[in-house]
Amino acid sequence: MKTLLNIKKSTFVIGSFLVLFFCFSLSANAQEIKVKGIVKGKSIEKTELLNGANIFLKGTKIGTTTNKKGEFSFPQKLKIGDILVFSYLGFVKKRVKITSNSNNLVIVLNEDDNQMLGALNSNKRYVSKQPKQ
Repeated sequence: MKTLLNIKKSTFVIGSFLVLFFCFSLSANAQEIKVKGIVKGKSIEKTELLNGANIFLKGTKIGTTTNKKGEFSFPQKLKIGDILVFSYLGFVKKRVKITSNSNNLVIVLNEDDNQMLGALNSNKRYVSKQPKQ
């Protein structure tokens, strides 16, 4: 009788432990982080702070831009695993996955290697097609 009672107690203790373990693991996955940081642009000559860089949460319309000092503070708390997309005209987009230590980010965007297609034809003189009055 005592062994049956001991088995029931140990089963209860193990079950309680498992319930607590799963509760704590779920709350760790639902951790929310306030994200802020600086966005810089790297070109061949120099690296500079980017004023007006765009930061969006992937798959949503929630976002913000950087100030004159290249600083940003995301308007809502983010979950671990969310992806922020950083973009600025003339630079390559960058995607950053949020981790538990993503409180203060320093993002460096590399210059895009866009080239103009075709050549300008400057041998012809412009002639208006409107009739002269």
